[in-house]
Amino acid sequence: MVQGTTYWITGLSGAGKTTIGKSLYQYLLQKKSNVVFLDGDILRQVYQAGDYTLEGRKKLAYQHGRLCRMLNQQGIDVVICVIAMFDECREWNRNEIPHYREIYLKVPIEELIQRDQKQLYSRALRNEVENVMGINMDFEEPKTPDAVIENYGKNNPEVVLEMVVEKMGI
Repeated sequence: MVQGTTYWITGLSGAGKTTIGKSLYQYLLQKKSNVVFLDGDILRQVYQAGDYTLEGRKKLAYQHGRLCRMLNQQGIDVVICVIAMFDECREWNRNEIPHYREIYLKVPIEELIQRDQKQLYSRALRNEVENVMGINMDFEEPKTPDAVIENYGKNNPEVVLEMVVEKMGI
């Protein structure tokens, strides 16, 4: 059986992971039917994961990687959108998922604070919430992604999707 591909879209909260991931998913569906879309917020509900500590986040990142690998082994392509800002987890993915493609949506923290769609950053800055990556929790910026997309400024989601498709060679 042909292995599927994992498109691991990562970036901090508010970087546009879900928007770009849904667009990539729709694009891939035009080419094949065996594609699934996984979003980190929805997966947290599925796993009933409310632990935002460093250990809890790492455990969840490994669960995501194992799920992607299992689906790929069944010939299913996966578009997954998660923060998962840990070098060790991304290294595990590269070693354990044969067709792993990493896309980093890079957005300066100042821009994310300004966007703040979920009011996450403003609450963290007021010390109302803890363990917010980029504010009161350090993150490990991806060092070897297959694509780095600066997702701020004038690019609309369609342009960003074109950039992803081009860089992934899809």
